[in-house]
Order: sequence, then C-alpha cells, then structure tokens
Amino acid sequence: MTAAALGTELTLDTFDGQQEIDVKAGTQSGEVITLRGLGVTHLRGYGRGDLKVHLQVDTPAKLDAAQEDLLRQLAKLRGEQFTEGKLAASGGVFAKLRDRLGNL
Repeated sequence: MTAAALGTELTLDTFDGQQEIDVKAGTQSGEVITLRGLGVTHLRGYGRGDLKVHLQVDTPAKLDAAQEDLLRQLAKLRGEQFTEGKLAASGGVFAKLRDRLGNL
C-alpha cells in the first residue's frame, strides 16, 4: 500500500531476464504497466508481443494501534471523511437479529 502511494521501482522476472519497472506514486489496484516487445513471440509472424503487468495493491486487514493512529492522522490531513464504529444494519432479517442479539 505504501509503495503504491509513494512510488517505487520493482524488479520483475521476464522471458529476457530481470527488468526494472517504475511504479508511479498514487498507483491504484488494477492499473496495468505495458512492457513493449517483452511478451511471447507472435505465431506465424515476426516480432514479439507486449508483456502486461497487472498491479494489485493490498490493503492491510489488521493494523496495530500505532499504524491505525498514523492512518487516521493521514486521513485528517487529507480532509478525508471516515466513520468510527460499525455501519447500520442493511435491513435484512438476519442482520437485524444479529444486531439485537449482539446488544444483549
């Protein structure tokens, strides 16, 4: 997550050996970097295709107190809205039952 936010260089193994790729600051999950001419050879033709690198940004699932505090400070500096606590029930029968039983 931080590497995508701040930008970094990664080493990737390709058919031609290791290649350095530049991940720009602010990269989002699902973005694609194209390495021209580093893919597989065209069938019945000349030249090679492109190698597509699909980026996946992992969001941490568990944070300790210090990490959570830092992210809250960052959100505040960026003016982002975030809610504390849990979301309201979606209105389904089981969601309402779970919420009622949880309050006992």
